[in-house]
Amino acid sequence: MAQQQPSSTRAEQRRLLARPLDALAFLLPLIVFYELASVAHPDRVIAFDLLRRFFELFGHVGMWAPGVGIVVILLATQVASGENWRIRWTRVGLMYVEAVVAAVPLLALNWAIPLQASGGNAPGLVGELAFGIGAGIYEELVFRLILISLIVMVGVDLFRFKRASVALAAIAISALLFAAHHYQPIGVDLFDWTSFAFRAIAGAYLALIFWFRGYGSAAGCHAAYNVGLLAVGAVAG
Repeated sequence: MAQQQPSSTRAEQRRLLARPLDALAFLLPLIVFYELASVAHPDRVIAFDLLRRFFELFGHVGMWAPGVGIVVILLATQVASGENWRIRWTRVGLMYVEAVVAAVPLLALNWAIPLQASGGNAPGLVGELAFGIGAGIYEELVFRLILISLIVMVGVDLFRFKRASVALAAIAISALLFAAHHYQPIGVDLFDWTSFAFRAIAGAYLALIFWFRGYGSAAGCHAAYNVGLLAVGAVAG
């Protein structure tokens, strides 16, 4: 049986996480940039297309549906949290700093296990930036926020397994699926063990950030890594 956490412990954990409203304020400029830039550079992130296809199961939807979905999810989570609706702008600003700092280990890992930035077919700097930022937002939504939350819901709430064991399994599963989705037939890359290992390790790292810091921080770190990789490539080139 899963052990119930003391209310004081749960309250402390909530304080460590960015509130959904703060995460929305942090991510909204990135979402808007990705959506607007994608009008001119329509090469879309795989996770974005997976979300769009999911929404199409419920009827015809526009290309904006995944972005609107993020807003709805975070607003609904804010309502469920019962917290006040005041945005903590200092916390929002610090999330940008946190994203850059958290991306440094991933950049170091990329130096140890070289992997080129995946910019799709998006031409030009704006297209590459949009693709990198979009990957951070939508891949973290699919493989961390949705997948890990679903695994925890089933494992803990339905089957009553220990939360720690379910969390470890969820992190491992999300990391492996995150790595695998880059390759054919879902993705465009040909399978390679070196790049798969890098992506699996990176996926586990991002899953840990999600677990301890929340979706906004994980998406920010992922986006900052992609942008940093592009910057390093531009300087080296």
